[in-house]
Amino acid sequence: MRKLLTCSILFWLAGCQNIEKSPKPDDFYGDDKMIEIMTDLYLMEASMTTNRVTFTDLKVLPHEFIYDKYETDSLTFAENLEYYTDRNDKYLELMEQVKTKMEVLRDTIDANMRTPKTSGPASLEPKVSLEKDPDND
Repeated sequence: MRKLLTCSILFWLAGCQNIEKSPKPDDFYGDDKMIEIMTDLYLMEASMTTNRVTFTDLKVLPHEFIYDKYETDSLTFAENLEYYTDRNDKYLELMEQVKTKMEVLRDTIDANMRTPKTSGPASLEPKVSLEKDPDND
């Protein structure tokens, strides 16, 4: 029994040695574009989770929206995603940048929510108060 277990473990470890990574896609996005796409995908998924009825009523398909926005398709996206996920360190670095971008967006929204609303930009506010002309009464 012990020999069988030892052989099984050795075969299992030997099988893990020759893992081939996926090749770089012909239409490779690069880090910046992949970060943008992943950020938008997470935002769409979160929006859809909180308000599915609106997405259903408007017939918005999150992935199709992303593909149109970035002028890509599902196969090219899958190839790029596979490329990154096969390179664990690179993928984790990419996802850390996505997380940072999401935090910046959250902080920007929070800051805008805390800022008191004004009637308009200061440059559009009248600088002189208008008084009623006594001759036009």
